[in-house]
Amino acid sequence: MMKKILAVFAHPDDETFGPGGTLAKYAQEGVEIHLLCATRGEKGEWSASAKASAGKQEKIHHIREKELLRSAKILGIKKVEFLNFVDGYLCNSNYHDLAQKIITKIKSFKPQVILTLDRLGISGHLDHIAVSMVTTYSFLKTTDVLKLYYLCLPQKWYDRSLTEYFIYFPEGKKEEEITTRINYQKYWEVRKKSMMQHETQTKDVNSLLKRFNKWPKIDNYILAKHRLKKVILPETDLFSGI
Repeated sequence: MMKKILAVFAHPDDETFGPGGTLAKYAQEGVEIHLLCATRGEKGEWSASAKASAGKQEKIHHIREKELLRSAKILGIKKVEFLNFVDGYLCNSNYHDLAQKIITKIKSFKPQVILTLDRLGISGHLDHIAVSMVTTYSFLKTTDVLKLYYLCLPQKWYDRSLTEYFIYFPEGKKEEEITTRINYQKYWEVRKKSMMQHETQTKDVNSLLKRFNKWPKIDNYILAKHRLKKVILPETDLFSGI
């Protein structure tokens, strides 16, 4: 059986700012990984260096698309698909269009595992929340996927300086809520290299690297839904029980 993971996120950089270590680990182990990116990050801010090197006619989403493709190649993601929604505009009027695209991908790719962000989008970003909700809906409307995971932030890693990042930055998850921990220590340098591809987002890259340097090299997940007869928790492998 070919192991497959489908990662579903809102923006270029979510793939490595989020589960980058996990994706690098499983790609190295031979798992086929595809990524759905709902937008091209049209609302992202330019870094000075990226703006200076961009062509006069290039928009930020043109650059961020290329950044994601470079990052994905470094992580070992086999295929990236953009779903052609606009950054900041994921809302009730297009939820079902987004869901249909995710459902279509699930039916064609048939992954055993899907990864997305937790129901509060980790950071409280409304696009993240929308993608989490719609991915959950898509899991429920299909039968091929065996496990759906939410990437989450442990409460003990919460940084109070983040309170003004968005209107609300969630406090993170309690230890007993976290079901699955993936150690990516061996792939830390790969993850860092992939993060650095997002040059337009240098401010966020530098801020996150300071935090990641302090934290254990572990990605934390909640097993949100599954179709297995039995699961044994906690887990250290996304494919446990499959």
